[in-house]
Amino acid sequence: MQQKQQIIGLIIAAVCVGFFLIHAESTAKQNLEKARANLGRHLFYDTRLSYNLTKSCVSCHDPFLAFTDGYRTSSGADGYNVKHNALSLLNVKYRTKYTWANPAVVSLQMQIQFPFFNEHPTELGWKGQEQIILNRFSTDANYQQLFKLAYPGQKKPINTANIQQAIIAFEEQLVTYNAPYDQYLKGDLLVMNQQAIAGLKLFGSNKLGCMKCHVWEQPFETNVAKFSSGIRIPSLRNIMITAPYMHDGSLENIFAVFQHYEEKYSLNLNKKEQQELIAFFNALTDTSYLSNKELLNPFQYQ
Repeated sequence: MQQKQQIIGLIIAAVCVGFFLIHAESTAKQNLEKARANLGRHLFYDTRLSYNLTKSCVSCHDPFLAFTDGYRTSSGADGYNVKHNALSLLNVKYRTKYTWANPAVVSLQMQIQFPFFNEHPTELGWKGQEQIILNRFSTDANYQQLFKLAYPGQKKPINTANIQQAIIAFEEQLVTYNAPYDQYLKGDLLVMNQQAIAGLKLFGSNKLGCMKCHVWEQPFETNVAKFSSGIRIPSLRNIMITAPYMHDGSLENIFAVFQHYEEKYSLNLNKKEQQELIAFFNALTDTSYLSNKELLNPFQYQ
């Protein structure tokens, strides 16, 4: 009997040790992910990331504009504009395509090469300037500590690959699925007013057929991108704070969008219907992420 109890005791002890090790490993992994995202946050907002100290990721992806920039097309470090309007980075973790017109770009790791190494036009301007840029961070005591925490065990953690990986880790934190329409779909039928609900019905009606192209993203699920005439159909989340519209930013405001589709499809939208659609679009706005200071500029918000 005593021997049996000892065996049971050993088994229980082994199980407890196993759970402890699993918990410790999970905690260590979480701490590492947090450290990398924190490093990425600093890099995302730091103009030292560009060869001439003029641009950072936030130059084109402002958190107060749903991580877009409010311009028709963004300008790079040399002042020349890129071809397309800046896409929002919110919920980028759940995308399958990452540019307006190149469906072959299927990961953030592939996408991030463009702002780093594009030359026509230059965006951040890393080509031929890598070591100069890396030296800025390697001689900074704060970054030395941030890299050490994010990449423990590496003798020379301040390198291009780690910088890109850290920025991606930060971008994957930009998740927000709490728009009034999200709440409405969860069963809160009072969160949207009657005008917004009328706009929702109009949006999905045969008269407009918007949902043939614009399918609402399911929260925390991979959302497969669609393309039309070689251009990616964008998410409508935060549409009311991400003007100008279209891949080239050619439509200045939402009324220009209505006019564009009126001319294209003869929708015959009256003013009442336009206001209903706008009320619905406002229900797609979610800026709750702004309350999380860990997503904002670390040089302004600690």
